Amino acid sequence: MAEANNTAAKTEEPEKATRIEVIITILLGLTTILGAFAAYCSALWGGEMQTSYTQSVTVTNHGNTVYLEALSDLNSFEVNDMKDDIIYSEWKENTEKGDNEDAAYFFTKLSPGLQKDLAEDPKDVSEYDKEQSSQLDSIMARLDESEHIHDSAKVLLNKGNTANKYGDDFTLCTVLFTVVLFFLGLASLKTRSTMQKTYVILGVIILVLTIIRMVTVPFPFFQ
Repeated sequence: MAEANNTAAKTEEPEKATRIEVIITILLGLTTILGAFAAYCSALWGGEMQTSYTQSVTVTNHGNTVYLEALSDLNSFEVNDMKDDIIYSEWKENTEKGDNEDAAYFFTKLSPGLQKDLAEDPKDVSEYDKEQSSQLDSIMARLDESEHIHDSAKVLLNKGNTANKYGDDFTLCTVLFTVVLFFLGLASLKTRSTMQKTYVILGVIILVLTIIRMVTVPFPFFQ
């Protein structure tokens, strides 16, 4: 009777984990944590990518607005300048001929700045020229500004592309960590010792290579 009880007690004692089972358990935990960390970094880079792309689009739209407005003003300036040149020639010709009626008519068609200069001194339009030059400089400055704005948009776009690449790298690491979990899961089954060790070795090799790959990718919270 006593021997039967001892036998039953020994049967109920839990089996002790083998060394390889302990190793597998540790590797499973480590790989799970690293996989979650890689997924988290991928998500952060994804957010950085979206932010950069959104800012790039916004800045590009602003640059386009500045450019189109400046281009419209430049076209208007050129048309008005050509118009003034033609009308001024007609006014001057009629004035020299003494045709005051036609000269007065063409005078009213000139731009206000040119009218003012001619009224003060018909032979001196330097103030009008200065005004025109200043207006042209202002338009060209806005065109240059639009180029700088577009350059800033390109920088943001490149930043978004870089973030996208880093996010993809961390996503790849997450996939590889999942593959490691697959092999370790197979190793945790009650299989033959040789197969079990093979699964562990494969899992460890992929795990080490993935860790090396992951640490070469910039982490988003250090940027």
